[in-house]
Amino acid sequence: MTETDNILEETYFDIHEKIFQFKTVKQVPSHWVEDNIYLTSDMSRYQGPFDYGVSPYSREIIDCLSPDSPVQMVSVMKCAQSGLTMGVILPSLCYIISEAPNNVLFMAGDKELAKNSVRTRLDPMIQNAGMSHLLRPNVVRKKNQRTGNTDFSKEFAGGQLIVEGTQNADKMRQFSVKYIFADDWEAAPTKDKDEGSIRKLVEGRATSFGNMAKIFYISTPAVKQTSNIEPVYDLGDQRKWHWECPNCETYIPVEWRIEVGKNEFAGIKYKLFEDGKLDETSVHYQCQKCGGKIMETDKHKLNLNGQWIPTATPARPYYRSYYLNALIIPPGFTSWIDLVYEWLEANPSNGQKDIEKLKTFMNIRLGQTWMETGESPRVNELMKNTRSYLPGVVPDITCDEDGNGQIELLTLACDLNGIMEPGNEDVRMDWEVVAHTTSGVTYSVDQGSIGTFKRDRDKTRREKEQDMSRERWTASHGMPNSIWPELRFLMEKEWPGESGELKTIMISGVDTGFCTNLCNDFIMNNDDLLIVGIKGQAEKDYRTMQKDSPRIRQSRQENFLYILESNVLKDEIASFMKLQKGNDDHMPFGFMNFPQPQDGKYTMAGYFSQFESEHRIEDIKNDQVIGFKWEKRNSQVQNHFWDVKIYNHALTYILMDMFKKSDKNIKHNLTWTEFVELIA
Repeated sequence: MTETDNILEETYFDIHEKIFQFKTVKQVPSHWVEDNIYLTSDMSRYQGPFDYGVSPYSREIIDCLSPDSPVQMVSVMKCAQSGLTMGVILPSLCYIISEAPNNVLFMAGDKELAKNSVRTRLDPMIQNAGMSHLLRPNVVRKKNQRTGNTDFSKEFAGGQLIVEGTQNADKMRQFSVKYIFADDWEAAPTKDKDEGSIRKLVEGRATSFGNMAKIFYISTPAVKQTSNIEPVYDLGDQRKWHWECPNCETYIPVEWRIEVGKNEFAGIKYKLFEDGKLDETSVHYQCQKCGGKIMETDKHKLNLNGQWIPTATPARPYYRSYYLNALIIPPGFTSWIDLVYEWLEANPSNGQKDIEKLKTFMNIRLGQTWMETGESPRVNELMKNTRSYLPGVVPDITCDEDGNGQIELLTLACDLNGIMEPGNEDVRMDWEVVAHTTSGVTYSVDQGSIGTFKRDRDKTRREKEQDMSRERWTASHGMPNSIWPELRFLMEKEWPGESGELKTIMISGVDTGFCTNLCNDFIMNNDDLLIVGIKGQAEKDYRTMQKDSPRIRQSRQENFLYILESNVLKDEIASFMKLQKGNDDHMPFGFMNFPQPQDGKYTMAGYFSQFESEHRIEDIKNDQVIGFKWEKRNSQVQNHFWDVKIYNHALTYILMDMFKKSDKNIKHNLTWTEFVELIA
């Protein structure tokens, strides 16, 4: 672009800016959106001109953006797939650019998610609305910096759209904005170590606009103790969506379950057949006022006449908040029958609640926070999963008889610890082989240790007396009693099945936290086998992990190294420990089986007790719960086989990540079922 072109472009832009200074707003946002926004099939299942008749509950929320509305802060605590991104956030950005231009900040959980929203949805929406001419064209300035219309910044007459991730708190003090849209607000950290409260930091960007500023917080909630969205929802008037009951003509808040008497509930009702299966025709909503039936086929009509009604006094007059659950979302999305099936999966007939599924249901379906508690795993029930096969045998016949399909792959994980001082080398490598099945059930195949190292505090008096004659092992390569040849033997060994078929390890994981360089050398010098390094996330507090949050990530420094979200993986293994067979002996996903104790393997003292070595506690800083973490009960307990179980579990995520990256057609994180279909 020439200097003359730059001058002409800037002159054109200045003229449009002056025009907008005198432009008056003639339409409220929802009417403007319906007149100007067009959705294509790649943006929404509802193709055509935008219609708030599809999601009537969105209309009042976006109209809070109107300059005529006194509302200053809006918070929405919602279920997933509510349509608010397409019905409120992105149309609001278009409305601001066209009708009420000023500086606006749009944030998502991280900057990459924000960029994807801009590229795949906002940019097409602007183009379809015929608004592209309102944006300053993309121009390359000095030092190859782009301005105008980019993924992270859009300049228009009267203002600028700034796109950020909530993790980039240090950059938020650099600009002043009138409008703020914080999507997926739950994913933001509560505090920044340098800046303090993230919410106060965000709101500080709008201080210069006073009561003319508009701030929107929108998110699906997660853990109550660390929630970002629930506190701002509580600050508002806590509006709930009400239907007019077709039976008693009373407006009622639409809730999943409402207590109407002792052990009596209204809301979603259903019946089960004698075999425990759901009678789908019985699913309905029972009015909490009159007890009358409301069918899902009436939902669209009821939504059209629905109303937002406040249920609390806001902290400040112009704070407004909304609560939205999956019962009211548009027809064609998740149905009431689907919701009941999910509820029954989380609350099976055997009375053993699936906490992880229940938590997910509360978060993404009911739009409610989940109260986390401390946890101390117990292995008494887990030891009941001991089967008839022996250590060292792949239970392929047992797996088939259990109805778990076939053994899809074997993994091996190990944990190294000890002392590596000059003249005093003494280590132990604890390892386990696990068989993973089609159904997601696992069977432990074998476990053991290479080396005999024990810390002095863990030794008995007799062990201390015998210590001088004990054989010592080293992590050094090429030395007598090096652990590495023994480990290599296990990794390349053919493991016999009950059927006589031989199985080999598909992937192995080595914990590189101790003797990092020696571990890395082993991995790199044995590249004929699929071996990865694994390491726990350093100084990472467990916050609110969403359903699709990655449990592992590949290191940027070493492509064979994977960083684990250890606390989250431990949460999952702890939940697997609680699983029980169904009435028909069905084993749920994650159910863990173990071989008979033999030769000191799979005993309570040497193996199972280590599953009780850690407990899950609140992580508190400055008198505030910032998350949850797992730590040892005391310094004396052994936790190595607990860690090895976590690593074997992580290897399944690593394999799925590898397959995803190897196929450009895979755009999402694979489920276990999808992965099994790929490797089959």
